[in-house]
Amino acid sequence: MDRETLVQLLDNAGEAGRACRRALMAGASFEIWPDPIEAFPLAKIYQRRARLTRRMGIPSLGFDEAVTQLGACGLQHLILGIVKSTESDYRFQLFLSPDALRVVACLGVSKQRERSAHTTPD
Repeated sequence: MDRETLVQLLDNAGEAGRACRRALMAGASFEIWPDPIEAFPLAKIYQRRARLTRRMGIPSLGFDEAVTQLGACGLQHLILGIVKSTESDYRFQLFLSPDALRVVACLGVSKQRERSAHTTPD
């Protein structure tokens, strides 16, 4: 998948999708895995991750919305993708339809924990 196509697919993907779109337009790197994975367990997995993220106080974008969309998508398989930016404070997880023609869900998780893990106290 090329960058322009992915940017277009993110047009209607909510707050996280808009932020992800801006990151891509600013040159963020991205990877879309070619092999679809089973969709059924993803809603439960990401529901747990959302709770953990909240409990740890890590800012996120669209996490609960993505969990709802994953649970309601009705697809047997999804394609996963990730968008990483040095400019944005977030990393984005993408869930695409198996034909890669639509973004089913998008969420962003702050890189705050990542930075604090690499910071040593003075």
